[in-house]
Amino acid sequence: MVNRFLAYLCLLFPFFLTGCMNIDQRIIDDIQLSSAGGYEYTEDGMIEVTSVYPSFQPDKSVISKTITDTAKLSKEVRDKHSLQSEKPVVSGKVEVTLYEWKTAEKGIHDLLDTLQRDPSIGSNIYLVVVDGSPKELLSKQYGNTDTGIYLSNLIEQNIEAGQIHKTNLHQFLYKLYAEGMDPVLPIIKHEEDQVKLKAVGLFDDDKMVGQIEEEQFFIFKILLERKGQKGSYSLQVNEDKDISIYNISSERKYDIKKPMTNSEIIINVELKATISEYQDGSLNTGKITKLEKEIKESVEKESQEMIQQFQEKGIDPLGIGEEVRTRTRKWDQKKWKELYPDLKISVNVNVKLLESGVVE
Repeated sequence: MVNRFLAYLCLLFPFFLTGCMNIDQRIIDDIQLSSAGGYEYTEDGMIEVTSVYPSFQPDKSVISKTITDTAKLSKEVRDKHSLQSEKPVVSGKVEVTLYEWKTAEKGIHDLLDTLQRDPSIGSNIYLVVVDGSPKELLSKQYGNTDTGIYLSNLIEQNIEAGQIHKTNLHQFLYKLYAEGMDPVLPIIKHEEDQVKLKAVGLFDDDKMVGQIEEEQFFIFKILLERKGQKGSYSLQVNEDKDISIYNISSERKYDIKKPMTNSEIIINVELKATISEYQDGSLNTGKITKLEKEIKESVEKESQEMIQQFQEKGIDPLGIGEEVRTRTRKWDQKKWKELYPDLKISVNVNVKLLESGVVE
């Protein structure tokens, strides 16, 4: 009897699904799947949107094609894009969205609104600032691959390699609306037929107000992440000699004794790394101890300078305010913003060089 009842339910289950779901099913050959979009405000306040989509050739190669138009609202532009295409343009496969530099400085909140409201767009798509024209960057062909996939892979591999901290639509919006932290986005630029990850953009609310250069990526990452892997760091020793360390693992902890006061906040960082290059002769225990001290002093100095710049701009990309908020019941966003610029924030680094190479 029980088995017969279960069989009856199995027969009814598909009908329940059919009645509860209203799926807009489209044949993939009948639509243009946009893989990336570029946004830029024009001089008259309109939004110029460029969509790129793959065109699959008979020889199995891929050619990226673009459509550009302007409107007051970005959703209007998608309808205009379809007027220029032999197939409807849809956004269900968007991998990355690009925002022109001045547009990012003006603010991208309104441009993100359409992404938040579109159920076909995933929250894991990458957001990127472009030093230059998104339209021009998207109109280029980068090898035998779709431009949207290419740009997504560029960002993703730099995240996996430990160059930059992971950020996507979900994380950007979380930091945008949360108290005690500010979002960041990668900045890319088209140079000599290639796209390069140039910097990391710093945001105050939804407006870009500064950037972190390539040589500062490592310092920013170890201050931002609780635990990190990979990455590399170089510094000069003995005037014209350099050392490079890699395979760096880091762990960051906060020491906040009196939250929501003007007492000192200490950021403790543990670094473990391998020496990859050393230009000052052979290494011994004494030299390694000396190098650990020099790396410690260099990282602490650069960290303090970076945090000071954040305080001067009144931004908190490290989420120091969030660390304070989780340690007190007396959190006050307005009071924190008053305390933050003049707060003493110190960085204490402990360095351990685990290996110096097979030659040694």
